[in-house]
Amino acid sequence: MADGEVKRAVYGKARELGVNLVRTCSADAWEERPVQDPEFWPRNIWPWASRVVVLGMPLFAPMMATAPSMVYQELYDTSNRVLDDIAYLLSNYVTTLGYRAMYFPRDCYFNINVLEDDPRAAFSHVLAAYYAGMGTIGDSHNLVTTQFGPRLRIVSILTDAPIEPDPMLEHDLCIHCEKCLRSCPVRAFTHALQQGQDVYDMDAIACTKYHEELVGAHHWPCGICAAVCPVGEDVRRYQMEPMVTPEGIAHCQRFGS
Repeated sequence: MADGEVKRAVYGKARELGVNLVRTCSADAWEERPVQDPEFWPRNIWPWASRVVVLGMPLFAPMMATAPSMVYQELYDTSNRVLDDIAYLLSNYVTTLGYRAMYFPRDCYFNINVLEDDPRAAFSHVLAAYYAGMGTIGDSHNLVTTQFGPRLRIVSILTDAPIEPDPMLEHDLCIHCEKCLRSCPVRAFTHALQQGQDVYDMDAIACTKYHEELVGAHHWPCGICAAVCPVGEDVRRYQMEPMVTPEGIAHCQRFGS
């Protein structure tokens, strides 16, 4: 199978499995455009992995608009489960083509409490998606996409299949409207203090501690910074009428927790 045929086959299979967005970057991108320390670079963990295939699926805006609520928690949990299932199946499919493949689960931490000691993930799907041109990194540190703004979940597959990397996006999708900064319940975001920094400074520990409170209230994660973002084709569909009423939000937050 020629290289171009491998890419068409893998992308076609991903869409057949239900993925909305699929893009690929070189595993060398971490070294070529360093954002993280070398211990996070994929090839320093799995030397054989030359490509990272990134899969994205939406978090439905009318459900996210109720966050934090059990409605959003169920959406978050379901999307995570579906993405991991698809990543497993697609990794298996790539191996049937004769290549090495594995997937990195979309969260991969024991519980929210452990993030107080170190809020960093072992693998950044946001960074992988950025390198693959799925979107750009917004002020809120979320990936922002044309289709869904930051309202999506992402998972990544590492492989040595000869899939041509997709180009990175040249224009910034974040419109710097400050809605995420103003809407954060714990004021985790502040204007960047470091000259040349493109995103807000973020107090990850404050964010984590708030999530611990939400776990105790039986509805998490927060998701407000992503829910209020005006970027995305998904929210433009609701411009002619309210996505959800204030009373509806209160209703969803009152019940089920």
